[in-house]
Amino acid sequence: MKKTVINIIYVLSLVCILTSCNDWLDVTPKSQIKEEEQFSREGGFVDQLTGVYTAMTSEEMYGLNMGIGFVEVLSHSYDIDANGNWRYADDFDYTEATSESTIKSIWQNTYNCISNLNLVIKNIESADSTMFSGNQYWACGGEAFGLRAFLHLDLMRLFAQAPSMSTSANGVPYVTDYTTEVVKQKSVSETMELIFNDLLTARQWLKKALEPRDNADETNLRTSKNYFTYYAATLTLARAYLWNGDKTNALKYAQEVIDAATDTTTLDHPYSWVHYTTMQSSNKNELDLTFSTEHVFQLKINEWEDIANYYFTSSAGSNALSPSEATAEDIYELSSGYGNDYRYLKAYEQDGEKKYLCKFWHWEGGRNNDIYPLLRMTEAYYIAAECLKDSDPKKAIELLNTVRENRNLSLYPLSDDLTSEQIQNEIYKEYRKEFVGEAGQLFFYYKRLNASEIKGSAIRPGKGVYVLPIPQNDRDFGGYSN
Repeated sequence: MKKTVINIIYVLSLVCILTSCNDWLDVTPKSQIKEEEQFSREGGFVDQLTGVYTAMTSEEMYGLNMGIGFVEVLSHSYDIDANGNWRYADDFDYTEATSESTIKSIWQNTYNCISNLNLVIKNIESADSTMFSGNQYWACGGEAFGLRAFLHLDLMRLFAQAPSMSTSANGVPYVTDYTTEVVKQKSVSETMELIFNDLLTARQWLKKALEPRDNADETNLRTSKNYFTYYAATLTLARAYLWNGDKTNALKYAQEVIDAATDTTTLDHPYSWVHYTTMQSSNKNELDLTFSTEHVFQLKINEWEDIANYYFTSSAGSNALSPSEATAEDIYELSSGYGNDYRYLKAYEQDGEKKYLCKFWHWEGGRNNDIYPLLRMTEAYYIAAECLKDSDPKKAIELLNTVRENRNLSLYPLSDDLTSEQIQNEIYKEYRKEFVGEAGQLFFYYKRLNASEIKGSAIRPGKGVYVLPIPQNDRDFGGYSN
């Protein structure tokens, strides 16, 4: 079920990229001609980006290992069978052969995407913008800068210490150019600055992509959630600044995302709360179980039926990925009377003897099939609440209550006199409820705070848990360490 990168000519491992590949892109005249031909037309840039999005949906990346699989297992939202293939990830055993192979695949495939984004950036900065229709020039450039930062941030969240752990430790190599030289690692703080710079650049390009153009073909505006848009860059900035401990900037960008959700006068109305009517149908294929109207950035995964309808059902046997009923009842606080929470009430379905997480199932004739969220608007609410819990606790509680209201918990508002510590605990509980199955978001929450406990695991977390090892080849040939 592996996908191939569409129209991407040069896909190399990081070791090859950063060391001594003799067949590198610009070494031979033939390779140079291929590059010039690829980017001599608008379609070449679009195809290159399409290839990156497609690669991101592969099982090696967000289609499994960086999505519902390996990285999410680290969150310990699932109950993993002790005899299944996921047991090593569940035990944070990163040296076991299958774990080591998976980690290497995540590293290499992510850097392959970054390499191809660098091709887009290199060529679009020198391209004739008049050969592009509508706002495609600004959209393509902005997506490339934004995705490069987004992917580097995920590599940082996996392979580097969180800033709360150390700002002087090594970050991941931040690759921005074609080169046969080893790209040296910078510190965590320096690497985060490179991520901020790319995201701010992306916002500038993507802002221009939203501006009206004379005689522009509106169908060319890449404002779909399947693309990395202006608001995706904005929310990623909020995520990155919070990761870095900068609550002032995190709040600034989170608030912009929140404002766009309610302000219909914005350049485009990109997302909105899921409507209660889409959660009340008796026909499962009509339900919006991932709250797709709230997605800020999502992937369309063509083989999703084969993946989700396998791992989230009894078909997977000991390799199934789902909370047990007891764990689900704990996550969604059924003992407090919260059983009507859409995230519990609608998102679990009986299959054989057990209930399984079904929010990602492919339903025959389903209206919202095959999409996987990487950024959703609720994260902005959680970020803003965390930034305000000390300075404006009532506003923080109001933000959390807004999410709860839209999850069918309007009868159970949080008290407006919660302490900062209590607010933080409610934010934690929201991460547990909101992001089950979603790309390790809860694991990254624990890591960002350097938490001393991961619920559901008997292993005490520390650097050995929170920092995945860099693949051996890159340690040997690139001299990398973390």
